Amino acid sequence: MQFSDSLSAIKGLSEQFVCKRIGAELLLVPLRDNVADFNQYFSFNELGSFIYDRIVMGQNFSEILSAILAQYEVTEAQAQSDLQDFIKNLHHYITNA
Repeated sequence: MQFSDSLSAIKGLSEQFVCKRIGAELLLVPLRDNVADFNQYFSFNELGSFIYDRIVMGQNFSEILSAILAQYEVTEAQAQSDLQDFIKNLHHYITNA
């Protein structure tokens, strides 16, 4: 399955959200009329923050997967599955927030 459309949508909509880092975690909060809506936020753990940063930088699925494999001790199959799930969930959140 290709995730380039989802990655492009996430990157394109990222400016409609405020990112707040709290340690290794990241909160993604939608903006409503230039005001943060804290009733709907998406919280990332360290890995989620790592992935989100690479999406915003414009990396594609393969580049993000390679970065995960270089940074974390995980099998390629597990990293690929987790990355796919993360992109699906994030895309759903961003397009419906």
